Amino acid sequence: RDAGQKAAAALDDTAITAAVSAGLARDPDLSAIRVDVDTKGGVVTLQGPAPNETARRRASDIALGVKGVNSVNNQLVVRSS
Repeated sequence: RDAGQKAAAALDDTAITAAVSAGLARDPDLSAIRVDVDTKGGVVTLQGPAPNETARRRASDIALGVKGVNSVNNQLVVRSS
């Protein structure tokens, strides 16, 4: 039974990662950059560059808007111009 629960959690994490990635792809500032999205236990980690601080914060908001997300670890780095 424990293995089944772990498999279900992994499937949920995969679905969350896909939904967050799709949300980021729809954002005009974030769609042009490569953001790595990883989810474990409903905690989403975002890594990569961000064009500005506003886009960086918006990435967190997008991730938090996905069903099943408990928290976001935003490690996006704003590129200096």
